[in-house]
Amino acid sequence: MMNFDKLIKEKKKGFYFRIDVGKDPVTGKRKQASFGPFRTKTEAKKELLKIKNQVDDGSYFKESTEDFSMFMERWFNTSYKRTVEITTAKSREYVIRNHITKYFQHKKINEITTFDIDSFYVDKLDNGYSGAYIRQMHNLLNQAFDQAVKWSLVKVNPVKNAKPPKVKSEEKITWTVDEVNRFLNLIKDSSMEIPYLLAIFTGMRRGEVLGLKWDDVDFENKKIRIKRSLCFVSGKGLIFKEPKTKKSKRQISISQHVVNVLKKYKQKQEFQKEKLGVQYQDNNLIVCTDDGKPLDPRNLLRQFYRLIEEANVPRISFHDLRHTHATILMQQGENPKVVSERLGHSRVGITLDLYSHVSDDLQEQAAEKFENALLKQSQNPLVH
Repeated sequence: MMNFDKLIKEKKKGFYFRIDVGKDPVTGKRKQASFGPFRTKTEAKKELLKIKNQVDDGSYFKESTEDFSMFMERWFNTSYKRTVEITTAKSREYVIRNHITKYFQHKKINEITTFDIDSFYVDKLDNGYSGAYIRQMHNLLNQAFDQAVKWSLVKVNPVKNAKPPKVKSEEKITWTVDEVNRFLNLIKDSSMEIPYLLAIFTGMRRGEVLGLKWDDVDFENKKIRIKRSLCFVSGKGLIFKEPKTKKSKRQISISQHVVNVLKKYKQKQEFQKEKLGVQYQDNNLIVCTDDGKPLDPRNLLRQFYRLIEEANVPRISFHDLRHTHATILMQQGENPKVVSERLGHSRVGITLDLYSHVSDDLQEQAAEKFENALLKQSQNPLVH
């Protein structure tokens, strides 16, 4: 039976102990570790017993004293980066470098507590950052510390009990049918028409519109297949990538009007190809520069904001054209599942959450319809 009292030594700053904590996995030699100071001998004895039990059952390890910033860099490059899209990795790298690492740069990984994490959130709120953006930081921290636990660098994840701010749900800004028509009339039959027509009539994302090729359009069956997306990545330029989720790789039905406009535009593009000859870089893209190159998403956005001013319609983001498409469909009473499939949402619940304000209006209409149907029935009873 081990005599714990003999292992505990009193020094100037308190009580200490040193015990075997297993064997070195490389040399096979016995490893020892020192612990303390503890305020009282009782506290030291309690901790000694706990560590001895952990050593005996194989669960003991000494937490890492690696610099937090070094750990985050290692985690990002070896664990996180390969699990997400390249564009996501770039934006998250910015968040980590400019917010998370900067705040905790003087801390060791094993020193960070739940209180430190909560203080970090408060600091970000005080500096005017939104709840949604801080939640993004929270998720990154949580994933990183989860991995630190799996790697046996720390014993617990301090983020688990932290309280990030709530995200305020903001109603999507969309155009009315009149505003959509005002905008489309401005660009009708122009070379600028196609990307906005596609976004409004299909709910496609900006990158999906810019990545669309003529082979993706089935004129006979009036379908568009989403197979890729075009995006700009710092340091790499314009690249094509796979759709962001399995559901994003989808097929969208288009109306005859869209078919007619696309066919007419295709003829104009063929004429442009003949005119430029070898100077035209044929990538088979629908939306592209005058000489066939992929169109920079940022340039499309600049053009969009200029056209908004000319059309005298509310300023919205390009992504809000997607919300406009969905909102108008929902207002027309379209089945949310159909809307969800067109948008490429992974679950219909996402669609219902995003457009709950429209669903509320439809609820009122449904109540009116039910009442009218029931009262009409009571006034004209069936004759048996």
